[in-house]
Amino acid sequence: MSIRAIRCGTLFDGTGSAPIRDALVVVDNGRIAAVGPAAHAAVPPGAAALDLANRFVMPGLVDCHSHASIVPALGDQIGQLCRGPVPQALAATVNLRADLAAGTTTMRIMGEEHFLDVDVRDAIEAGVIVGPRLLVAGRGLAADNGHGRALASYDGVDEVRRGARENLRRGANHVKIFVTGGVSSPGAMSTSSAYTRDEIRAAVEEAERAGTYAAAHAHGGAGLRLAVEAGVGTIEHGLLASAEDIALMIERRVWLICTFSIFMHPTGIEQGDGQRPAIMDKVRWARRVVAESFPRHLASGIRFACGTDSMHGLMPIELETLVRFGVPPRDALLAGTRWGAEACRIDDQVGTIAPGKRADLIAIDGDPLKDIAALRRVSLVVKDGVPYEGAFGRNGR
Repeated sequence: MSIRAIRCGTLFDGTGSAPIRDALVVVDNGRIAAVGPAAHAAVPPGAAALDLANRFVMPGLVDCHSHASIVPALGDQIGQLCRGPVPQALAATVNLRADLAAGTTTMRIMGEEHFLDVDVRDAIEAGVIVGPRLLVAGRGLAADNGHGRALASYDGVDEVRRGARENLRRGANHVKIFVTGGVSSPGAMSTSSAYTRDEIRAAVEEAERAGTYAAAHAHGGAGLRLAVEAGVGTIEHGLLASAEDIALMIERRVWLICTFSIFMHPTGIEQGDGQRPAIMDKVRWARRVVAESFPRHLASGIRFACGTDSMHGLMPIELETLVRFGVPPRDALLAGTRWGAEACRIDDQVGTIAPGKRADLIAIDGDPLKDIAALRRVSLVVKDGVPYEGAFGRNGR
């Protein structure tokens, strides 16, 4: 791959340093080779120039929680997961293209059937289709009577172990377990656990034995506490987390992965399963609870990052919501980049624009440090040093 010299109007590198005006980023073989003020940098001989001198440049976004094949606005998310592999793959191809075009260069997939996520990850890496770099879970582990149960269920310690091991054998990067109820399923949103402590611990042990971690769908209460005590690395959603839940997560250094747009944005659950009055009531209730509690949670010192939960292309909305809840714009950008990489345990590869890292960066028309909504205006995406332009993620090599 040729060397690129990228001129940046303003560079936010995600390392904690102040933004650099008129910066130069040198990319060699898909990796960052050098970063600094353009006035003090030398352009390597033969480097291809990429002029972003009138744009704000930052690391590519890291979406910590999504599903490749689901579109919440269509409703029946579990039914969507249960489709055959061909409809699933076609849906994923469209969805992931939209994610990349909106600035997401890395995405953690939190459960698919047919091991679709493994195949799609490999297809992206082979250049067959366009999309973010994927970290995948394989099949989500769900109890037979629990939230998230799709084509298979895993009940009892031995079944949970078997499910985790099968996912890891097929190439999963992490383990996903559904612990509590959810917003998009009917009935009360339970904070009790569908799994015992021993079952959750089995998933954690299998992940750790393979050198990775387990992530738990958990909204709060006894289920969340069981998951944290059992040793999960991330809590997904946490909509009903109490101050005590948050304190325990801080103590155990567990990440909170916020997923706002799926229940707050009108094209999320509201447009899909929200057509059922009982579910729409839960959506309204969740909005009230989160608006009241999350400003305190996010200011508590907990480590947090964001995911769209299948709201493809809406990572900017996630970061806008953080700012609306009192997070400074700088920290919102970090939540969408470096902190997301840390939560996914890939911060040695992505999340910042620094020498040695993968050359993932996005160009924005506007300054999101002054107006976070500028993130909606991503005009160029670079992943592994390759530029993609336009609303359809057209390869710009």
